[in-house]
Amino acid sequence: MKIVELGTTDYRQVLRLQKRFFQKKLDEPDCPDVVIITEHFPVYTAGKTTQREHLLNIPNDVPLLSVERGGSITFHGIGQLVVYPVFDLRKRKLSVKKFVWKLEQVIIDSLKELGVSSYRKEKHRGVFTDRGKIGFIGIKVSKMVSCHGFSLNVDVEREYFERILPCGLKDTPVCSLSDFLPDLSFRTVKDVVIKQFKKQFPE
Repeated sequence: MKIVELGTTDYRQVLRLQKRFFQKKLDEPDCPDVVIITEHFPVYTAGKTTQREHLLNIPNDVPLLSVERGGSITFHGIGQLVVYPVFDLRKRKLSVKKFVWKLEQVIIDSLKELGVSSYRKEKHRGVFTDRGKIGFIGIKVSKMVSCHGFSLNVDVEREYFERILPCGLKDTPVCSLSDFLPDLSFRTVKDVVIKQFKKQFPE
C-alpha cells in the first residue's frame, strides 16, 4: 500500500489524481493500492443523492461540484483531514459494505485513541459523537476498485456546514475534534489516522 501525503490542495486537482490511480488499478491489477491523504481549499461536493433542498445558502465564492460518489452534499475545507483509498476490493476480499464499515472503524478507532467517544447510526453512513457528526463517508466503486473516501473534521469553520444539509440530514449538527480537544494538532490527528488505517487494512 502506497500512502501519498499531500498538503492543502484544490479538490479538482486531487480528483484528477484519483482518476489516474483508479485507471492504473484497472490497467495494472498488480500495482499497489494507493491512499491519498490531504486537506482541501473550501469546496462543496454534491454526490448522487443530493437534492435541491439540501443546498440552503451556498456562498458564491465557494465552488459547488457534482461528483460521482455516493451520498449527498458535503463540505471540504481547511481543518478537515480527507482520505481517498484507491483499493482493489476483490484482492482484499472485501465487499463494498465491509469496506465502508472499515472506513468508519478507522475514524472511530482514531477518535478513541485521541480520547473522544464516537459511534455509528443505523441507516446513516459516517461517524457521530454526542456533539454531532464528525466523520463523513462517500465512495465510488467500479469493477471492485474504490475511489473517493472519508473526511474527518479536525478544526473546521462550522459556518460552512450551516449553509447546507450535510449528507441530506436534518437536525444533525456537525462538530470538529477541536470542540473536544482544542489544542490538538492536525499532524497528530493525521498520524493517528494513518496508524489506524494500516490496522484496518494490513498488507
